[in-house]
Amino acid sequence: MDALTLLIDGLNLRAKLAYSGGFCGRWLIDHNSEHSIWFHLVSKGKSWVHSLSWQAPLALEDGDLALFLPHAAKHYLSYSSDHLPADSSDTLATTWEAGDTGFVCGEIELGMPKSVLWQALPAEIVIRKAQAGEILGKLIELIVSESAGNRFGSGSVVERLCDSLFVLVVRHCLEEGLVHQGVFAAMQDSRLETVLRLMHQEPWQPWTLAELCSRAGISKTVLSEKFAELVGASPIEYLISWRMQIAARWLKEPGMTIERVAERCGYDSVPAFSKAFKRSFGVSPGVYRHGRQDTNPQV
Repeated sequence: MDALTLLIDGLNLRAKLAYSGGFCGRWLIDHNSEHSIWFHLVSKGKSWVHSLSWQAPLALEDGDLALFLPHAAKHYLSYSSDHLPADSSDTLATTWEAGDTGFVCGEIELGMPKSVLWQALPAEIVIRKAQAGEILGKLIELIVSESAGNRFGSGSVVERLCDSLFVLVVRHCLEEGLVHQGVFAAMQDSRLETVLRLMHQEPWQPWTLAELCSRAGISKTVLSEKFAELVGASPIEYLISWRMQIAARWLKEPGMTIERVAERCGYDSVPAFSKAFKRSFGVSPGVYRHGRQDTNPQV
């Protein structure tokens, strides 16, 4: 598997459907989050995004897709280009058929939302229906069709279809030249992709710079320079960050002990793992597993 597939699988990035249906009246959507990627697919009608990122409200039409990462500016979706309701009290949620506007909205929760892994992606990503391309375009059509049909089990089907949205959006950003820095950009270099694939596939291995260079056919100097240029960290620093991100996911799994997580991340002792985890998350693994914590990782 390639490095991106292993990254998505390793972090278990799954879409959680928040809403699928219509809106009437003076509606407002507030899905700002410091921890999740939120996506909004317009399945019917028209809406406007109000954000400091744009000089004027941005119109979204049927088939358009908008994603907002945790580092996006404060934003709202509204029924009007010139009126932004103070709150959502006048929002009338209804069926897709009855709504003036239809949406499929969901979130993808991130373990380390402030990691440079996500910061390198555009904070706001808008893909017009005409820009989506063949594969993403077909997926959007499937999601819209299934959400509009309201058939038995449609919510589950839509949610699973949305799992693929983020991967195709990252691919779109890369192919359209919207990502110039970070891990996703580094994946486009075949030698760096090999290094990242090794880390993502076997994070528990005691990788050394020499071993990674040997496996990728690249010198230490070139690897270190390219990582610093694109990723903003050394290969080993990124490896530690990656281990912490998957550790955060594993800690939330029922029955998973801290000892087992430490072992799966390649640490010989719990104290060494706990020290690395606290350096990234600001809290111990035990505290983290019992509740969401703000993160400010170094990598």
